[in-house]
Amino acid sequence: MTSTVPFQLIDDDEFDWEAAVREIDVACETANNPSFTTINQASSSNFTPPVNIFNNSSYYSSTKTGTCKQSTLDKFIGKARPPVNPAVEVRHHQGNGIINSDERTCCVEIDAEAAKTWIYPVNVPLREYQLAITKTALFTNTLVALPTGLGKTLIAAVVMYNYFRWFPDGKIVFAAPSRPLVMQQIEACHNIVGIPQEWTIDMTGQVCPTKRACFWKSKRVFFVTPQVLEKDIQSGTCLAKHLVCLVIDEAHRASGNYSYCVAIRELLAIPVQLRILALTATPGSKQPAVQQIIDNLQISALEYRNESDPDVIPYVHDRKIELIEVALGKEAVDINKQLVEVIRPYVARLSTLGLLQNRDYQTLSPPDLLNSRDKFRRAPPLDLPQNRYGEIEACFGGLITLSHIRKLLSSHGIRPAYEMLEEKLKQGPFARLMSKNEDIWKVKLLMQQSLSHGAPSPKLSKMVEVLVDHFKTKDPQNSRVIIFSNFRGSVRDIMNTLATIGDLVKATEFIGQSSGKASKGQSQKVQQAVLQVFMLHSTF
Repeated sequence: MTSTVPFQLIDDDEFDWEAAVREIDVACETANNPSFTTINQASSSNFTPPVNIFNNSSYYSSTKTGTCKQSTLDKFIGKARPPVNPAVEVRHHQGNGIINSDERTCCVEIDAEAAKTWIYPVNVPLREYQLAITKTALFTNTLVALPTGLGKTLIAAVVMYNYFRWFPDGKIVFAAPSRPLVMQQIEACHNIVGIPQEWTIDMTGQVCPTKRACFWKSKRVFFVTPQVLEKDIQSGTCLAKHLVCLVIDEAHRASGNYSYCVAIRELLAIPVQLRILALTATPGSKQPAVQQIIDNLQISALEYRNESDPDVIPYVHDRKIELIEVALGKEAVDINKQLVEVIRPYVARLSTLGLLQNRDYQTLSPPDLLNSRDKFRRAPPLDLPQNRYGEIEACFGGLITLSHIRKLLSSHGIRPAYEMLEEKLKQGPFARLMSKNEDIWKVKLLMQQSLSHGAPSPKLSKMVEVLVDHFKTKDPQNSRVIIFSNFRGSVRDIMNTLATIGDLVKATEFIGQSSGKASKGQSQKVQQAVLQVFMLHSTF
């Protein structure tokens, strides 16, 4: 008999749903080779120990004990002294200690005279928190967690420029997953700190490997996608031993086998001496998620600021945040109950074998599933026959997919959840697992019946209500609205709903590029055109 289970919103906390579902059968285990204690196999008393995140703290602590493994290049450059008086054009800051007799395997030489100082620009207003973070990032592998709009781009540009000065033959890489982020950083490097354009190159997957190989030899500052960096390191095209600085944007993506993680592991194996600067506006709210980023990117210092910090408050724009809670419709609640019935037996099967740490099928989260699956892969039960391993993998994969469907249902409505379920039932491991499951077909039928009624999502109805009220008090010609959605599949439903008030708003969709089969997203030219339209009309 179907149990009555209250619908619970699944809190993903930065969980990468798309990657989890797409890579159900890919191991997320990162090899931890104890023979490499640092990226350059160095061990120095000056090195900062790896950061460890502790619970119940608004700031992140750096008191984890153990082998030092992440500070690099300290054998060349000592700790910075307090800033001296600024020069006319640039702020010069003194360093102390440049060359160490231990040459190890460094392929590029440092400019001893240039390394006596580090430079901070005076052509931008001085913000003390940016200066302090920059000072840390120059000499320690640092994760910078700073809200959007507070100047991560400037910090990265200053760090890149100083390594450009210090290592005349060194190569500096800025990696970001989206073109707008790359273009923003290129502009900062050229216009704020003045890195010569003839030394820089912007490389995407559209540039053929042969041309990229030439650029790796002739250029010094590279703006790349994570995938290009990964492929070129693996192929040997990238002159890895000449890398001295790597800046990683959107660092919260650095989990599992994402290209950032693979690239760092490849550099560890060479090994390579370089400074790593990781940037993010959303590091995650749970300790394990942040700790994973720190470990994967070899971070030894965390510079965290939020909008309420005293040194940041003067630069935060005033805004009013109103949280509107919208109750889910009865049909969505009924569908969720049926989904729980699908989930229950697979959880019971894994729990019986002792393979699940969290056995509550109502609250089981994707991170719980991934952690339990990885533990099984590392150390399967001794009494479990090997011919059952495939069955266990299928159960874990099926539960991850079902969790994703529940998330879509709770956050974006019935249609996106239905479209994913329909796609997964066509072929593949999930389709085979569910081929004889009557409950999953009941879920699909409930979804079809709900969609045939054409009842709008409660969230979309509330969205229309808010917009109508807004434009009753604001002149549509002088007011702009942006509606965000973290799932591209829901954009169509939003657009269709806005069409019902087309006399009030003129809406245009703006979606990023995608490697998925269903939708490739919009090209850069289309995105730029959409931005121009947004300047003229009212909703985006």
